[in-house]
Amino acid sequence: MEKYANGHVTDEDDITGVLIGRLDAAFDKDIGGINWSSSVLRHRQGVAAQEKTAGADMLVHVSIATPQLTYSKGVLIQSKRIDEGVAMTLGSHKELLSQCDKMLDITPDSFVFNYTKSGMRCASANRIAGASSRVLNDSCNLTSYRFFLEFFRCTTGDRRITSAKFDDLQIPRGIAIEGTSEQ
Repeated sequence: MEKYANGHVTDEDDITGVLIGRLDAAFDKDIGGINWSSSVLRHRQGVAAQEKTAGADMLVHVSIATPQLTYSKGVLIQSKRIDEGVAMTLGSHKELLSQCDKMLDITPDSFVFNYTKSGMRCASANRIAGASSRVLNDSCNLTSYRFFLEFFRCTTGDRRITSAKFDDLQIPRGIAIEGTSEQ
């Protein structure tokens, strides 16, 4: 958030790229059995539109294998850049709620990150989807420190997410069958 506050990055997708890059660099070495992987989902149009399909900007996976603890899990994250005290437009709020619904259809371990110049705040997608306020930062009840603390302490994350690869996500697929009767 310091790079954003200092004007070195501006747009949400650039901030997301810097965030993932810094996290990847921090966890690039073997730290006590932690294996970290992450990806920024593609936000292009057409078949490359992973974000449109999953509702998320980021897919984060972590696995830990130590003598005391072993787990593998991940989370989906949608990020926004809405300044503190600023209400989202009705359209952008409706879009965020739709993105939360898409993520929650895949996993209950879905989150929203809000980037502001004073820091990053986080909330579960369930919390955001249920909040009536369009002031996003007010609904984000977790600091980034608290989010990552809970993620590594094992209280957050879906074990069905087995990697940071979009193609490995278990995205529900549905079909609609319609019939009519001719009488």
